[in-house]
Amino acid sequence: MIVETDAIILQTLKYSETSIIAHIYTQAFGNGTYIMNNVRTNRSKMAFFQPLSLVHITAYRKKDPKQIHRLTSISFVQVPQSITGTFSKSSMALFIGEMVNRIFTEEEENPSFFAFFKSFVVLLENTTSNYANLHILFLLHLTKFMGVAPQDNFSVEKTMFSLLHAQFVDADTNNDCLSEKQSVLLHRILQTNEITDSIALTNSERQELLQILLRYYDVHICKTQNIKSLEILKMVFE
Repeated sequence: MIVETDAIILQTLKYSETSIIAHIYTQAFGNGTYIMNNVRTNRSKMAFFQPLSLVHITAYRKKDPKQIHRLTSISFVQVPQSITGTFSKSSMALFIGEMVNRIFTEEEENPSFFAFFKSFVVLLENTTSNYANLHILFLLHLTKFMGVAPQDNFSVEKTMFSLLHAQFVDADTNNDCLSEKQSVLLHRILQTNEITDSIALTNSERQELLQILLRYYDVHICKTQNIKSLEILKMVFE
């Protein structure tokens, strides 16, 4: 079956001297795996396969969604300049692409998430300053689409955040809880309503929040060990 859909490139792997296999999140089918031939020897074609490239694809889809589908054409919906031309943004794109591919392991249409994901890519491309927290805000808001958003019930009595129960609990509850300092830091970012909300963070606070969110993902969504792009991201924003 031949299909057309808007899509976002997540990760790309070398398949042969001329071909690549790409994990692509599509508007019509969710996350899937696609092969394209005669790409690696063509620099202009390889440009389409950078992480978080917003593209339109035509593909021959197999009946079994677990099989590798074949791309027949690809074009830009938005030509990426800032993301590919800025090391901090390209590192962020690499990390987010890897995380989305880790989270969505099966093909399943999710138009609301695709709309959110697409708006994030456009935001990252067009934002010229104050974008260092965007990957953290992305991870936080993604929990809403997974149905496991942490509850911001912070109060004088409930000052410790429980990773397991996804909410703040009494200070004398120590099981699986963040420290009080970490809990206050998480409370600050939970007060953001939109991914565009600005929040002032130091580099150390940013690194701390990233580790907190990854621990939260480990409990509720997927295991985040061996995320290859994480070390690059840490170096960029340290």
